[in-house]
Amino acid sequence: MALTFVTSPTAQEWDDLIAATPAGGNIFQSHEIGEVKRLARWVPRHAVVDGVALTIHEKVAPGFGKVWYAPKGPCVAEVDRLAALLPDLWERARAEGVLFVRIEPEIPETPESLEAMRSLGLVRTDPVQPHSSTVVFPLPEDEDELLAAYPAKTRNMVRRAMRDGVEVVRAQDVPETYETMWQLWQDVVRDQQLGVRSKDYHVSSWQTLVRGGHAQVLVASAHGQPVAWALVTTIGEHAEYKEGASLRDRPVPGASQLVQYEGMRWAIGRGARTYDLVGVPHSSRLDDPSHPRHGIGKFKRGFTKEVTDWVGAWDLVLRPRRYAVWERIGERVVARLQRREPGDAFW
Repeated sequence: MALTFVTSPTAQEWDDLIAATPAGGNIFQSHEIGEVKRLARWVPRHAVVDGVALTIHEKVAPGFGKVWYAPKGPCVAEVDRLAALLPDLWERARAEGVLFVRIEPEIPETPESLEAMRSLGLVRTDPVQPHSSTVVFPLPEDEDELLAAYPAKTRNMVRRAMRDGVEVVRAQDVPETYETMWQLWQDVVRDQQLGVRSKDYHVSSWQTLVRGGHAQVLVASAHGQPVAWALVTTIGEHAEYKEGASLRDRPVPGASQLVQYEGMRWAIGRGARTYDLVGVPHSSRLDDPSHPRHGIGKFKRGFTKEVTDWVGAWDLVLRPRRYAVWERIGERVVARLQRREPGDAFW
């Protein structure tokens, strides 16, 4: 079945198709994330290939042609299912002058799956999204069973925060909420020495997800002061801790655990069966203190020790010679030419 593009689907229509994909969908494939990526000069295109809905983001790289990017897609869980749709994706991308297609399917990483990906002619590359390794917490059907499902240490931290008067609210879609998020986000930026896009970009992206009906902001306060927040998303039966931040210089014991607890309660109410905590070190580097996600990985593994490694990001290359130049110098040059402000990036 040839790849076909769906013209102007509504957000609900498209998100329903994404939720019905073989792997159950991913928020990064949603209509709303497509609108967020417009802020970074990507054009979302809504495709169906071999019966699988696929959000493709398109950007022109001057001197190289088009680049297609499917964040956390296609939503398939096996290499064989991916292999079935690649020929049609390749044919359409080639016809449209695409340099390469970057894909990030959530297929479990094993020596066999990595070899199978290579056998398809795909080229492994650096992930764009931060969770090629992650912690996925299985949610109980009833929120009353949630706290008991936690390991004892995390359960005690949640209870301590409650006992010490930490309050978590489902924040409203008002300017004050986004200002609180941004102020705490600055602590993360300084702490991790991140280069991030502008305040307008981040606030617009948060608003887009919230107003699209897929996200909820949770804000924790202690003694009347905001100390942590989380943006939790759902699509189909999958929930995800999309982003969050907490006060760095005056931590409140248990506040971050309590925010996640309340985020999971919200997700259960939405029908979610799994909760992706998003972004930990690879399972081979969990004990490496030099890894940039070592600390946050320890926190997330407090909910469950099991780490899931996905196969990561791979490029379907349409024009090998031009792609080699892109890899060597092209991406850096194009990113510099297209940069509009500090923190801006090609992806």
